[in-house]
Amino acid sequence: MNDVILSLEGIGLSTFLQELDNVMIALLDENSRILAANRSFLRLMPPSARGGQSWDARTLFISPHLEDVQALVPYQGRALLLYRGMLNIARADRKSHSLQGHIYRWPQGRLLVAAEYDVEGLEALGETVLRLNTELAKIQHQWSRANRESRRNGAKAGKPMYFDSPTEADQRRRLEEVLAVEVERSRRQRHPLCLLIADLDHFGQINERWGRATGAEVLRDFAALLREHSRQGDLVVRSGGKRFVVLLPETLLEPAVVGAERIRQQLEWRSILSLHGPVTASFGVAMRAEGEGAEDLLRRAGQALYRSKREGRNRVTQSIASGQIAAPNVSSC
Repeated sequence: MNDVILSLEGIGLSTFLQELDNVMIALLDENSRILAANRSFLRLMPPSARGGQSWDARTLFISPHLEDVQALVPYQGRALLLYRGMLNIARADRKSHSLQGHIYRWPQGRLLVAAEYDVEGLEALGETVLRLNTELAKIQHQWSRANRESRRNGAKAGKPMYFDSPTEADQRRRLEEVLAVEVERSRRQRHPLCLLIADLDHFGQINERWGRATGAEVLRDFAALLREHSRQGDLVVRSGGKRFVVLLPETLLEPAVVGAERIRQQLEWRSILSLHGPVTASFGVAMRAEGEGAEDLLRRAGQALYRSKREGRNRVTQSIASGQIAAPNVSSC
């Protein structure tokens, strides 16, 4: 096997993908070494490694860990989506980037990684990948349905204390247990930890005007949207009523804020209520500060949420602790 990094044309993909500047595409072998990559992905690598011998991509990926992705479902005769969501990538100069991306299972145990800075560009990229394998959408739907069935069966088998049937999100007790563990891990390993609180706007009016069945549908759809934008190691919790908490381990403040803003926009744009009008939510985001415990982290995220409510709702506010740098273009408190 040739151990030199190939262009995408060398593995049979479209030539135009090779020259895209804002889309990163790479094919990795079963050991996560780069077999082929387009120009944008190669910029992540040290100049000395570009165009040379195949290179270990695990040094680039902060999260998700490629070892965890490789351990998922093996190749089953066609491309299979293994991961969709935020990719935190460190360049050779150690600057980190957060992108929306997909990771597919490819033949011979390989992985195809496709990532995009821009949401609209990512959708276009997704259409391109789907054209390469017309069966992918059908398999993805079947896999999601099997996962939902598995969760329902698991709840019936003896885990009701963590299961919230209106939204299928973990309950607050689960949050308290996991948050305590992640705060300690963040303290011990000095890794970032972010927490996001989201609260549906004017939810009481939805129940009053359209009925509780519609309100329950809104809760389910909002929980599903939060899960769609969550990684494998994140935790989505309905903490009570119309409020949700998302725990984001290994995540810096700016990627967490960008993710919250993306969720806010998609919630506003999609027609959850069909002809009834748009649904919006307010968000508060906080990153754990040095020496900060779980209660203080929750408190700061809650204060940021209340600032979003006071300033007109349907917005994201970040809580900035001493020594932290605020993400641009977002309100701070």
